[in-house]
Amino acid sequence: MSPKTLIEKPGPLLVRGLNWLGDAVMSFPALVAVAGALPGRRIVVLARPGSADAYAGLGCVSEVLTEDRSLSSRLSAAKRIRALAPSGALVLPNSFSSAFFAFLTGAPVRVGTARNLRSPLLTRPVGLAPREEAAHECFRFLRLAEELGLQAPFSRPSLEAPPLPPGLVLPAGLRLAVAPGAAFGGAKRWPAEHFAKTARLILEGRQGVVVILGGPAEAGAARMVEEGLSTGPPVLNLAGRTRLGEAMAVLARCHLTLSNDSGLMHLSGALDVPVVAVFGPTNPVRTSPLARRLAILRHPAPCSPCRFRECPRERRICFDDLTPREAAQAASVLLSPVEKGRRQIFWSPTDDQIWPDRPPRDFVFFSPATEIAKAGGKPASAPAWVKVIWKPLEDVSDWRGLIHEYRLDPSSSFWLGDDGRHVRLARSLGGRSVLVMTGRARGEIPALLAEGAIPDLAAPDLARAMEWMASV
Repeated sequence: MSPKTLIEKPGPLLVRGLNWLGDAVMSFPALVAVAGALPGRRIVVLARPGSADAYAGLGCVSEVLTEDRSLSSRLSAAKRIRALAPSGALVLPNSFSSAFFAFLTGAPVRVGTARNLRSPLLTRPVGLAPREEAAHECFRFLRLAEELGLQAPFSRPSLEAPPLPPGLVLPAGLRLAVAPGAAFGGAKRWPAEHFAKTARLILEGRQGVVVILGGPAEAGAARMVEEGLSTGPPVLNLAGRTRLGEAMAVLARCHLTLSNDSGLMHLSGALDVPVVAVFGPTNPVRTSPLARRLAILRHPAPCSPCRFRECPRERRICFDDLTPREAAQAASVLLSPVEKGRRQIFWSPTDDQIWPDRPPRDFVFFSPATEIAKAGGKPASAPAWVKVIWKPLEDVSDWRGLIHEYRLDPSSSFWLGDDGRHVRLARSLGGRSVLVMTGRARGEIPALLAEGAIPDLAAPDLARAMEWMASV
């Protein structure tokens, strides 16, 4: 049965959701795209309790059903969904069990990645190209949505925040959300005392409150942060005392989040709360939060990224050198008023495509002639909407001169290409970088991670890069 049948056939679309909260949030753009392509279609998400409330906050989701790990719960959920006569299933996890569950529901179209020996259970097993595997996770989910036969452009999801729990009143002033936990294990957790020191520095000279959030497993770390602020700013410790939906309500009313690589970090981005994200052993190239305003803090380590739940070393070199003062300085930038100047893209042609089909709306597009030549193109072939820069741009001072000459705003600018040099340029000049994951770019990722130069986005291709830049 073809994907076209899914669009024509009545019945709800089943989405097998992701279990980890952070993964679930990264799948939101795909759900938004599906809902936009199938107006009026019921979208039913099956999720674990740990991510169900987050999916329920998406306005495009009609219903969220839950299951636990037990076989009886899974079989019961499959029976309930089978009774709904779903027109198709979008299987977001990579597990064999999730594909088997979709098969049991009787959905005539079942789309998921071709992994873990599960292709016979899917009607559309999807193999991902190396550039798709290396890009941000959100694009993998969008790719699956496209396999339903739909247009699935990237757009920033708008998560609906629930009302505050009855009786909970948040203090006035700057509300700093602190999330010192991380579900995967202690290896992903910046020391609690660093969170306390950073919060103290951020609120120094400001009226405000520290709001500590997390689940029951993070209660210990939350207490340590609270104790570290015993003589500092006011603290509202809600860790372990709120359900996920209630935590979302609180988080949406905060002005900044300071977090480990965690589900609450990703939720902050979806709720449009600026994020200072502390990354240790994990790879932010593929799992950074989809936030409009974001600071990623990561110190390079030869053993990172790794998959240890607890660090086997005596000294956690990826975390111990990352200081509270660095985090506080990053927070200060995010808390500063945003003065939008002329938005521009500095484009260096990739090794597989010279020009995009069209520029993002409201951008000025620049391309240095030397970069065009390096990619095998001719500056004279540039589209009319591209401003070709003929002067040599050999170092950072030359780029600063160009920015001054055209009265451009680096903070509103993007450096786009597949060469790691442009990631470094953006970092030096206060702009943002988008790395298109060609073979050249994939080869440069280890070096960029080793020096702590993290692109703001790793895109599978030029079209996705343009969609993302237009959404920021």
